[in-house]
Amino acid sequence: MGAIYFCFVKKAVPDCSHEVFRVTEESGRNPFYQVFASDVVLAGPEKTLPLLRTKTCGTSGANGNCDVSTLLLAYDGSADRFRVVFYNFLGRNNNEEARFIENGPLRGHVIVVYPTRNAPFTYFVEVYKQVSGGQYSQVLNYRGNTRYGDGNLLAVIDSEMPETLRRLGLWKDGDPLPLPPRLPRGCGSLVMHKGVAWCQSRR
Repeated sequence: MGAIYFCFVKKAVPDCSHEVFRVTEESGRNPFYQVFASDVVLAGPEKTLPLLRTKTCGTSGANGNCDVSTLLLAYDGSADRFRVVFYNFLGRNNNEEARFIENGPLRGHVIVVYPTRNAPFTYFVEVYKQVSGGQYSQVLNYRGNTRYGDGNLLAVIDSEMPETLRRLGLWKDGDPLPLPPRLPRGCGSLVMHKGVAWCQSRR
């Protein structure tokens, strides 16, 4: 399978030399070989502030890992073109993830998690939000409490969500635990355990 190119079509003429490829090339990443997502997401309330989201994968290694790119593009009406407002590159073998939040108090934000390189082996959590001009800027960065390989069924972003919201002034002890978009199979309820949301198995 060959490389995949994203082309924008205007008046039946495709343009495949878009900024999305410049961003990728300047980062030294591999071309795209798999598309995980290519859709429109909404960053504002009442279905406003549409963004084009692409999530792709580069060449897979022998261990199944690859460069996963997550990009958000906004349409610039004055220039009549899309421009990249957020991009991130991660692997995929260690529960790292870049997620656009579609609902809740962090609607329109992007949360990125990736493992630390030293003990105790946990995850760094970063939160990005749109600022003036539509670009995304980091508003939070902390070392989380979710341990690598801890057996929790929740994704790292979901297990860290109470702490993420607490640090942003949007959650406090005693409030209902924020629910993920969908509970993993076999997850009955959520409890707090060692500073993170933990999935209790169904009995």
